[in-house]
Amino acid sequence: MVSIFLSYPARGDSVVAGMLDDALTARFGDDGVARSLPSANDSHAELRHRLAASAALIVVIEPRARATVDASLDTYSGLVSWQVRTATTLEVPVIPVLVTGPELLFETDVPEALRPLSHQRSRRIRLGRVREDIRRLIDDLGARFDPETGAAEARIPLILSEEPVHVAMPRRTHGPSVATVYRTRDGELVEAPYGDLPNWSPEIDARYAVRYEVDTRQHSIGVNLRLPSNDARFTFEASIVVGFQVTDPTEAVRHPVRFAVPLLRDFLQDFCEAITRRFSAQDGFEAILSVGQRLERATLPAGIALDYLRVRLTADGHTDEYVRALEEVRLEPLGHEKTTSGSISFGNLPNRSSPGSRPPPDRMLVARAPTQVPTGQDLSVDVRLVTEGRSVHPDAVTAWLPNLHVADAGTPVTVTVHGPAGLHAEGPLQQTLLVTPGEDPAPIRFGFGARTPGLHRIDVTAWAGGTFLAEVSVEVSVADSGPFRDGRPQTALLGAPRARPGEVTMEVRFDGSRYTFQLRSDTALFAPVVESFTNTPNAAVENAIRELQQLAGGGSRYSATMTREVIRSAGIQLWSEMVPADVRDQFWQVGAGMSAFTIATDHDVVPWELLYPLSAQRDAGFLVEQVPVVRRTYGQHRAAKVGLRNPRFVVPRKAPTGAHEEIATIRAILDAADSEPITSADELHALITSGRLGATHFACHNTFSSDGSYIDMDDGRFTPSLLTEARVRKLLTETSPLVFINACRSAGVAPTYTRMLGWAQQFMSSGAGAFVGTLWAVRSDSSARFATAFYRSLAEGATLGAAALAARTDQQDDPLDPTRLAYTVYGDPFATAAV
Repeated sequence: MVSIFLSYPARGDSVVAGMLDDALTARFGDDGVARSLPSANDSHAELRHRLAASAALIVVIEPRARATVDASLDTYSGLVSWQVRTATTLEVPVIPVLVTGPELLFETDVPEALRPLSHQRSRRIRLGRVREDIRRLIDDLGARFDPETGAAEARIPLILSEEPVHVAMPRRTHGPSVATVYRTRDGELVEAPYGDLPNWSPEIDARYAVRYEVDTRQHSIGVNLRLPSNDARFTFEASIVVGFQVTDPTEAVRHPVRFAVPLLRDFLQDFCEAITRRFSAQDGFEAILSVGQRLERATLPAGIALDYLRVRLTADGHTDEYVRALEEVRLEPLGHEKTTSGSISFGNLPNRSSPGSRPPPDRMLVARAPTQVPTGQDLSVDVRLVTEGRSVHPDAVTAWLPNLHVADAGTPVTVTVHGPAGLHAEGPLQQTLLVTPGEDPAPIRFGFGARTPGLHRIDVTAWAGGTFLAEVSVEVSVADSGPFRDGRPQTALLGAPRARPGEVTMEVRFDGSRYTFQLRSDTALFAPVVESFTNTPNAAVENAIRELQQLAGGGSRYSATMTREVIRSAGIQLWSEMVPADVRDQFWQVGAGMSAFTIATDHDVVPWELLYPLSAQRDAGFLVEQVPVVRRTYGQHRAAKVGLRNPRFVVPRKAPTGAHEEIATIRAILDAADSEPITSADELHALITSGRLGATHFACHNTFSSDGSYIDMDDGRFTPSLLTEARVRKLLTETSPLVFINACRSAGVAPTYTRMLGWAQQFMSSGAGAFVGTLWAVRSDSSARFATAFYRSLAEGATLGAAALAARTDQQDDPLDPTRLAYTVYGDPFATAAV
């Protein structure tokens, strides 16, 4: 039996130490945790005996232990010093656990008697992320000292105690990760606020009959299941690991099952059987995708919600032999590779506590168009919204995204198509469908006339109010004397669960001569606005950026008042000259309730982040300082979680001044392990193509010209084109990392072939969860300050859009510096960090 010795902080009433105690007890059992409380009268002989029997000594150091020294702190420091010396003599490992905020713990913050601990390898529990850090610590302890302790979770109780309410009823006995539920004498279940009710009184006795203590800690179990295929002769073997916790304590009491593991095993068996029996033996990979996606959204019984999920599905020996034999005798080649095994992981799932509901079916956006038509021929793009499991052309390509929530009365979905100038629209380019439960709406048609030879791309997007759902693209080749060839459909799963209140999206498309703007929100549906410009905005944009760079570098001769006015005027000019008057009017209609603003465009030469909305009656400043503003590029998946795990730093030898100080600060915020910065293009490219890229921060120079961008690494140039394989294979989708290039003009683009190629487009199309870059050269000190504020906000739980807003407003005290306006952020404004 493994025993962990836990030394409590001064006064012994630490909430964090109590949560750690709960987690240790759940993993190693009550007999597996020895405790040393400052208030206890334990003799040194007793403590030495417990230490000798322990696998490790954990010393918890709270912020209060770094405050003004008082009598209890002196006693505590002396006791811990003795424990550390004794553990060292007994060769028992000592693990300091520092309870901190995002800041570093310095030796001077620790009482003198405890300073020897600051030189040891410590673990941190951050006040904003206590649960996650405790879970990581417990997992590490289990792997280090008792790899077999996974079996200790086999009897995870949901109800820790049940006791009639009576006069001598004591206060609850368990730690802070326990909810208290009372059953009234009328049979109603009531969760006690603040953990418990006051001590017994006649009024309490008159109303309440029974008190329950419900375990709300995070747990993890693994189960092995045998699951059927659609042929009774063949089965799959599944290994499923789930992290879970009770989020509705009253529902846990109402449910008759007292232990979590049998309940979850039975639930998973029934739930997964209903899915896998729809798949043939050779469709194992499709089966695992369906199991993982549906489990991710499942509502579990007894008030339990999933925190994370990993599914591995394999074929049993008999099934595997059958599949191999089947493939050997198949006469026609498969359209794509089939497999009977695989695994899929889902992290940081949202807690769901609404009981009794089943996951709704997924809805598919399907678009179909001919692949080739002769010049002058009319063509149709047929669009359908199809429920998963219903008939779809076998060549359909599916992108897995969350399901569309369909209300009982139906949910309106707006479908818009965008075609290039070479295809003449023969009718409306936007139609709205009502999606109702259990039924698919009728197909809709968009007509075009093929006027100009060439390869033309038609983009089809679906929206719920101002919230983007899904996008597919079809390509049509127009030839002077070519044949008419039918095409295969393109399919995508509809993305967001519902329209987010206040989310506004401005789509901007450019076909070489015309801009098309369309403003979308949950309160109004506006038609597209087409604006033709005599000259492209490139020259004006370059002039504006050149002036802003000069201001950022401090090379302007303007006074402070004029400097502020130059920056402001640039934003007002962009608003008044680039945004059509109709779109400006629409903006004022929806602006009052705006919660986030997304700019959707492939053509990001224009620095839209500089917009300064102004009218005769309204002046609220730059848009990016009013609400969260982000961008999305077409082809970008919408990630609800942005990966901050396994952060790496790219710092070539020719790095800007202060680059190493910048990454040291960010490393501390992310609690990143020490590692050498990446300096070579070869190492960076290998990490990207491995598919294991975590959060990546570049502190470097980025060279930009009309030919494109590049970062000068120690062994050569790293360019956006080196991400082409990652983009085609979507290699970053699994980790969904944050990529932050803190360099001059890292978000600029250059034309290449038929698309705009830049860092943001390449990383986001490769599956990155978010990208942050700059639109012009920025000050080194200001850029480091922006990055620090951004990472701190995101790591502490802010959404991506809110973190960008916080970083911009953090620099408002220097109105002469336009650096805060130089940053562009790509991603979902409501995404949060996965750590």
